Amino acid sequence: MTTAMIRCLRHQFPEAQIDMVVREDFFDLIKDNPRLNQKRALSRGEGLSGLFELYRWINEQNYDVIYDAHRSLRTLALMPFLKARQKFYFQKHYLRRSLALTFKIPLLKNFGRFLERYLLPLAPLGVKYDGKGPELFISDEALRSVALKFPITQTSQVKVGLIPSAQWPGKRWPLNYFRELIEKMVAETSYHLILFGGPADTFCHDLAKDIPGDRFTNLQGKCTIEESGAVLKACDFVVANDTGLMHMADALKKPSILFLGPTSREMGCLPFHPKSIILEKEMWCRPCSKNGQAPCIRKERYCLTDISPQLALEAVKRMGNVLAL
Repeated sequence: MTTAMIRCLRHQFPEAQIDMVVREDFFDLIKDNPRLNQKRALSRGEGLSGLFELYRWINEQNYDVIYDAHRSLRTLALMPFLKARQKFYFQKHYLRRSLALTFKIPLLKNFGRFLERYLLPLAPLGVKYDGKGPELFISDEALRSVALKFPITQTSQVKVGLIPSAQWPGKRWPLNYFRELIEKMVAETSYHLILFGGPADTFCHDLAKDIPGDRFTNLQGKCTIEESGAVLKACDFVVANDTGLMHMADALKKPSILFLGPTSREMGCLPFHPKSIILEKEMWCRPCSKNGQAPCIRKERYCLTDISPQLALEAVKRMGNVLAL
C-alpha cells in the first residue's frame, strides 16, 4: 500500500536520499525497489535494543523529513526522539473506523483507498498521487530461480494463481468451496492452477489431493515472499481472499477475482487492476472488522458462504474470456 507513495515521493524529489525501514518479514517487498536508496529491516524480536540501534542509525542520517507511515506502538514511541526538520504521520482514524464498524454508521463512504491516503500527509511537500496504483519489483535472480524450480512458469499455458489463505481465518472463503472450485476449473477449463500458501497453511494438501499434476502445482511452503512474487508475475490472474498476496498480484499488474466478506470496499483495499472482479454480497452487517479478526455476530459468515463455487467459476470463465480478447 505504500509503494505508490514511494514512487510519487521520488518523482517530486528525484535527487533526494529516500530510505525506508520495514519489518524484517516484509523486506522482500522493498529490497529491489530502485526508487529507494537505503533499505533497512527491523526484526520483530529485536526489542528495545533493536529500537535503540534504529534510533541511532536514523539520527546519524540527518534527515530533512521523517514520515511514520505505520503508526504502530514502536514507531509512536520512537518518533519523538528522532531528529528531522519536518515529521509527518499517517492518519489511521481509529475512532471513525471503530464507530463505523461497531454501529454500522456510513462513516467510511468515500473515505478513499489506503494507497492514496498514504500520500495525503505529504501534500505540504507537493507530493501528489499519480493514479498509477501500486508497484512491485522482482529481481532477475528471483525470476531465474523460480524458472528453474517451477518450469510451469515458463510455459504459454494460461496460469491461474489460487490464494486460499489469509492472516485472519475470518477473511477466508470456505475451503470446501475452494476445493469445489478447483475441481470445476480442472473439469471445465484448460488452465493450469498454481496454489499459494505459507508454511502453516497445511490445508493446502487437502485442496491439492488427487488433482492431476499436469494441471496443478502446489507451492505451499515452498517459496519466499520474493519467489511468490516471481510466480505471481507468471500468472495470468489470481483467485484470492483479501490478503497480502492478492495485493502483490495487483502490484504486478495481474487482475484478481477477489472474495470480500467481513471487510469491504469501504475499507480502502480494493485491487487497482481495471479488469479485477469483486465477488461480494451486500449485507447489513458488512463491514464488521478491519481485517476479519472480529468474531461473526451471526455465527456464520454469510458474506462468504453465500458466494457459491459456481458463481466463482462463472467469474473465472468471464475473466478468461476478457483476457483472451
